[in-house]
Amino acid sequence: MEWIICYGNKKGKLMTDILNLTSGMSYLLMIIFIMISAGLAKEHELFAPAYSYVRNVFRSNKFVLVILSAIGGVLPISGRVTISAGLLDTIAPKDGPGRQKLGVIDYLATHHYYMWSPLEKTVILPLAAFGITYVGWLGIVWPVLLASALFIGWYIFTQIKEEEVAISPTKFKMSAVVRNIFPMILAIASYIQTSNYILCFGLLALYYMIITTTWNYKKLISYINFELIFTVAIVIIVSNFLKSHNSTMQEIISSTIVDPTTFVGMAVISALGFSASFLMGSSGKFIALAVLMAQIFGVEYFLWFFALEYSAYLCSPMHKCVVIGRGYFDTPLSMYYKAISIWILALLVSSGIVTFLI
Repeated sequence: MEWIICYGNKKGKLMTDILNLTSGMSYLLMIIFIMISAGLAKEHELFAPAYSYVRNVFRSNKFVLVILSAIGGVLPISGRVTISAGLLDTIAPKDGPGRQKLGVIDYLATHHYYMWSPLEKTVILPLAAFGITYVGWLGIVWPVLLASALFIGWYIFTQIKEEEVAISPTKFKMSAVVRNIFPMILAIASYIQTSNYILCFGLLALYYMIITTTWNYKKLISYINFELIFTVAIVIIVSNFLKSHNSTMQEIISSTIVDPTTFVGMAVISALGFSASFLMGSSGKFIALAVLMAQIFGVEYFLWFFALEYSAYLCSPMHKCVVIGRGYFDTPLSMYYKAISIWILALLVSSGIVTFLI
């Protein structure tokens, strides 16, 4: 009898441990639905009418520049910079400094999404790992969001001249804009309000399947990046493990020289983290690294780790986006890295002040 009770207790504990480790796995469904929606939108050019709408309605060339590039990068799909670059190319001068600057704009406007978009894995992963809401996430990253908004706004409205953006009138169909874009906006708004990501983005994927008459399961599966899904799953499991053993990890850390509460310890940790993210040059890996470091060294340092790893990702030579932009706009590397360096400085200063001084 005692053996049976002991076995039952061990089995129950095992099930509890498994449930704890896999907590947050439902987020994988959200990622899959978004990938399917993005794949259908890209292949069937569902957002093309919106581009025409923006070009015809807004009067400011600079504002049109921002909107067009932002639309091209709103969904978490590979090649976002290529999409926005191709779009920006239609309003770019044939040559000269004005065209080169659009390469930087293309980069800036398609990379701030990593900080705030509920469609991005760089937001989804921390939500799953820390068990927080989207509103809670914004409450954490607002300093780097504000710093980035100020910098990007400053760059666009001081470095780009109105005459450097060539916009010509184009016909568009409002019905197509409403038919293709409004459901996506509704899905995002509903997700922000309800946090029911499976329902919101599941219905969005189903809607795009209906209007594109895409029912071939092989085609739908081809839109899914299973390597990313696997990576996110592993990170969630490891994060849950570290979270459940946080007190043990803190004891281990406090007994070593790598102590985040000391200047030397944090400097060593930061240097190692930055180097790793710089060498990997991946958005999925930089956020995974930031989350894991926060789980190990303390969630109170997450904002700093996020800004640090994000900065390393932005300037990484492994980052393909700069190469893509240069191909479109012939933008010099010096122009890219001058702008990126200022952005990184703004990220680190804002996150450092909030993390260590306030």
